[in-house]
Amino acid sequence: MSKRNIFVIPALTLVLVILMEEISLSGALIGLVTSTVVVFFVARLLPLQEISSVRYIKLATFPLYLIGQIYVAGFQIMRMILQGAKVDIVTVKTEIKSEALRVILVDSITLTPGSVLLDLDEDRVTLLWIRDKNAPADAAAADRQLKQKLERRLLKAQRDS
Repeated sequence: MSKRNIFVIPALTLVLVILMEEISLSGALIGLVTSTVVVFFVARLLPLQEISSVRYIKLATFPLYLIGQIYVAGFQIMRMILQGAKVDIVTVKTEIKSEALRVILVDSITLTPGSVLLDLDEDRVTLLWIRDKNAPADAAAADRQLKQKLERRLLKAQRDS
């Protein structure tokens, strides 16, 4: 275990005691044992080197932003379906270098209505997407509609290598 875990274990113990809504010696001991086991397994099983390129403070507000984008895309897709829509497969390129952030990007794209991930290959993302019947079916249009806002937000959370 690293020096950082010396601070993580008491913090997790405190969270568990708060969640149990009981301040007692047995609750603190259960929290301490549970926290130690969790930290031990996380340190052994998670590839922390791969996710070290992410600024988690910058990523903290992303879920709220994503929820807003899901609603916006939902209304856009409803309008497109009522007015006529086409389905295309398109490949777009991402500027995100971190694999963890690329996965968050493609999961976020899939969560927004009107698009489904087909393949993620390094910096290329292949998507099935619904577009307006009069909109162009090129990668630039898909880039603007599908990933541009989400990618910009995630690029802020990427550490410069």
